[in-house]
Amino acid sequence: MKKFVALIAVLVLSLSCVALAEGNADLTSAKAYIYQMYKNPTRTDIKSTPADFDVIGTVPVDGVNYKVEWTTDTEAVKVVAKEDGTVTIDVDEASTSEIIYNLTATVKDDAGNAESVSFQRKLPASLSGMSYAQIVDYAYTLVDGEKTVKTYRLFGTIVGIPTAYSEQYGNITVDIQIAGKEDMPIQCYRLKGEGAADLKVGDQITVEGYIKNYKGLIEFDAGCELIGYGEIISQKPVLEAAYKLLDGEKMSTATALKGTIVKIPTPWSEEYGNITVDMVVDGVEDMPIECYRLTGEGAADLKEGDEIAVVGTIKNYKGLIEFDKGCKLIPVGTENDVRTAINAYTLTDGEAKAAPSTITGTIVAIPTAYSEEYGNITVDIVPGGLEEYKVQCYRLTGEGAAELQVGDTITVTGTLKNYKGTIEFDKGCTFVK
Repeated sequence: MKKFVALIAVLVLSLSCVALAEGNADLTSAKAYIYQMYKNPTRTDIKSTPADFDVIGTVPVDGVNYKVEWTTDTEAVKVVAKEDGTVTIDVDEASTSEIIYNLTATVKDDAGNAESVSFQRKLPASLSGMSYAQIVDYAYTLVDGEKTVKTYRLFGTIVGIPTAYSEQYGNITVDIQIAGKEDMPIQCYRLKGEGAADLKVGDQITVEGYIKNYKGLIEFDAGCELIGYGEIISQKPVLEAAYKLLDGEKMSTATALKGTIVKIPTPWSEEYGNITVDMVVDGVEDMPIECYRLTGEGAADLKEGDEIAVVGTIKNYKGLIEFDKGCKLIPVGTENDVRTAINAYTLTDGEAKAAPSTITGTIVAIPTAYSEEYGNITVDIVPGGLEEYKVQCYRLTGEGAAELQVGDTITVTGTLKNYKGTIEFDKGCTFVK
């Protein structure tokens, strides 16, 4: 009898081991499937994740759906499960420092067996939303059939028109190149908008829409919009980042926004020389920004309906999203230049921007006079009248460089860098007056 019981025990143990082995095999298959879906293009690549993205919540193996549990090793990247079973990886799009993090997927069976696989990812630094170069880099990480979960805006030059404007459908398909990413074109598929019928190769345009990978072609999807000719910078990333702040949090550096005054909670004070106004940015009425104790030329005369531009540090004060005290009025139209300069001030010694930048500013000093021998000049410019964000234009060239003088307003394009603490456009920068 004892021998029979022992044989039964061995048989049960053997069947358990077989079942365990089969369970492990299924988990191994699930793990391999996840790895194939999310592995980096090459072993040395680290995929950039500057925006929220979706991942799978389950993996089917032999008719069984195994739940996938996702985790990260940084507070800057959170995991949000959705009702449809998918999972969103919620990244801090306002992160002012680059973060290398691990995204880990774990699958388990009912017996408690588990298999895990990790992917190294990069959250890029992004003070006021992504740069054009970052958007292009991100777009080129999309796999076939994948589409961004939010819209993006790009400024580029038309280099091809695969499909001419259609009067019947009111759209056109063009290819654009972004400065510094000439080898990574973006197609604008069935582009619509005022002026689309007149587009031609060489035009510089701003386009907004969802970006997708269609059979290897990186494109703005159908429904993309021609915002206009030239560069038209969106303020949406700053606004969205502001409304992600928790109570008591504030942005690590200043920024600038343009908006329309909709309310004046505290009128101008002659005693303190400031005023508090609420403004709406780009017509987004449900996301107002308060400008607390606002100062600057013209502040005393502000009224509802006025269009203003403000620079300062945004914070969440007990649920109120506001520019903190110390915010200033700047001339309307200079907010983009101010944001670019502020962003340049986040560069560390020796660091340079990956793509060219443009800033319009007023010359406040000429450290090195024009050289007839070298055909260049070095000047310091200030955007929006803000001396604290002075930018040097090193060995600046362009028509009329010899005649430049303090007080002139110029538009400079080049590579921004931090050279031993000096924020400057590197040699080779050019200007127009």
